Amino acid sequence: MSFMDGKPWVVTKEEEQHNWLGGANGKYFRCALCGWKFHAGDTARMQFTNNIQGAGGNPLVCAECDGPDVIERWKQMHKDVNEKYWWFRRGVRE
Repeated sequence: MSFMDGKPWVVTKEEEQHNWLGGANGKYFRCALCGWKFHAGDTARMQFTNNIQGAGGNPLVCAECDGPDVIERWKQMHKDVNEKYWWFRRGVRE
């Protein structure tokens, strides 16, 4: 089993302590939609989105946020960030 298969899985203690998104000891092991910090026993799922224009990043989602509209919500979050916080994006030109 691989967490990249897009299926929900139950988080283990070992996974909870991995380096996720560059944060040691699970610092950034969180739901990309609501920010829930995953702990052993939680259900998590990775949604592959790197092939979708405007939605790259393959978000991890918690059971509470999971559903058929994950990709649409993720795309909207990207759009909101790009519109509201454009100064964080280097090299943006119109």
